[in-house]
Amino acid sequence: MIGIISFPPPSLQQRFAMMAKGRVAAIISVTFITSIASLGLYTYISTILDNLKDTPSLAPYLWAWGIGGVIGSFSVGYFIDRTARPKMLMAGILTIMAFAMFCIPFALPFPILSFLPFVLWGAMGWASQAPQQHELLRLQPNHGAAVVALNSSANYLGSAVGSALGGIVLLAGLTPSSLPFAAGCLVLAALLVQWLIISSNRKRGNAKNMSDLMQ
Repeated sequence: MIGIISFPPPSLQQRFAMMAKGRVAAIISVTFITSIASLGLYTYISTILDNLKDTPSLAPYLWAWGIGGVIGSFSVGYFIDRTARPKMLMAGILTIMAFAMFCIPFALPFPILSFLPFVLWGAMGWASQAPQQHELLRLQPNHGAAVVALNSSANYLGSAVGSALGGIVLLAGLTPSSLPFAAGCLVLAALLVQWLIISSNRKRGNAKNMSDLMQ
């Protein structure tokens, strides 16, 4: 019988130490910012549609977002396996998400195209967790459950922060039609952090290769 190696759950001190690690903190920060933008904006779909388009029903747009989410969550694993580059995949997800958000105000006047940004937004939002979890598990293989839970906590905290920020900026006078642009800019900020992660890993890999050649 083959024994299964199990590791005890990390202590509170170890959990804080994980959060303090630069690469883990960077990945978690991308999850947090992405959630602020995506789930925060989702809170105000009704307000945005009322402001931008006189639509009789919110349901078709929620369906479009949800169908996109199902597509994204079911297909992202395939792309992770095929590309074996979850960091680059995450960068692509953020790029498409930002594009979808920026397109919402421009696509709404067109009957068919108006649903496309919501499908893309939903697909990218639901797909964004898997590449992050993949990288965190690679960095913390001995405490996978804890680090994935940390990522999920950042996701839900970002949702709450995004909803609160949306209400604050609306109370401050920002029009609902501007919310997709604000959320898109936040996604671009997450994309910038993601590219810094990719660049850092490339430099680390190049330094390792040089070290190996010199030995």
